[in-house]
Amino acid sequence: ILSDEVEDFRREIDIDAEATFLDLHNTIIKSCNYKNDEMTSFFICDSDWTKLTEITMVDMNEDPTRDSDQIMEKTHLDDLIQKEKQKVLFCFDMMCERYLYIQLNSIEVKAHKMQPEVTLSKGNAPKQSGNLDDIFSDIEGNMYGEDDYDPDELDLDGYQSLDDIEGGGYWYSISCLIYKK
Repeated sequence: ILSDEVEDFRREIDIDAEATFLDLHNTIIKSCNYKNDEMTSFFICDSDWTKLTEITMVDMNEDPTRDSDQIMEKTHLDDLIQKEKQKVLFCFDMMCERYLYIQLNSIEVKAHKMQPEVTLSKGNAPKQSGNLDDIFSDIEGNMYGEDDYDPDELDLDGYQSLDDIEGGGYWYSISCLIYKK
């Protein structure tokens, strides 16, 4: 397990093929001294780190016509990882989309391993939570996408002004971010 944020960070874990992704998750969280209260996901990747399959902490699928999501607690490692050099991303900071990079080094035929074991722990793990200010610092212009934004230019035909609305009603304040590439 490697990080693109901390050069000397490295973890190696021996884990039974029949262990669940939740077992792997808990081992990673513990070895990195992370709190176990954040949403995380694993992604099975191709050889170029392109995400193929997501394994989530909880099933977020609310569509009854679609198959349920792969859930860590119910998905065994050998269900999705069956070849050496298989690449897996572990998203440990969903808000900032930060990952640990995992690659299966070898498959060995041995007696079942009762508990996962961290066999190498080198360097400090990256901070668990990123800085959202860093994400938004890349946005050019103001929140509306243009530096010369003038709220008086909005076309409000058919809409009441907030100043004209009497108490007791509901209204929503919606903010949008526009990213320029």
